Amino acid sequence: MPIPAEITLEDGRKFTLKEVDPGDMLDLIEAAGSAMSGASAGAWLGYAQQIATVSEIDDVPVPFPKTKEEVKALARRLGNSGVVALQKVFMADQEAVSGVEAAKN
Repeated sequence: MPIPAEITLEDGRKFTLKEVDPGDMLDLIEAAGSAMSGASAGAWLGYAQQIATVSEIDDVPVPFPKTKEEVKALARRLGNSGVVALQKVFMADQEAVSGVEAAKN
């Protein structure tokens, strides 16, 4: 299921979102480095993927993060309210996919 093109937070900030494509995902895996060898690799990558969908904040372009530090910097820039808003988008997307799968059975 596609993610929305943009979301507006309660504080008025607007995030423009872009699907992370396979090439972007490889960049995130490379950025993760040693984080990919631990037990929390899947959680780190999922969290980073959500953060990396933000391509603009208030119509100002956001470069795609290429390093672990850039992922962290973007997460800090989004803040708790921004990350929670992204998690809601991805939870709704997962619920929609689950509903489609259940309907197929």
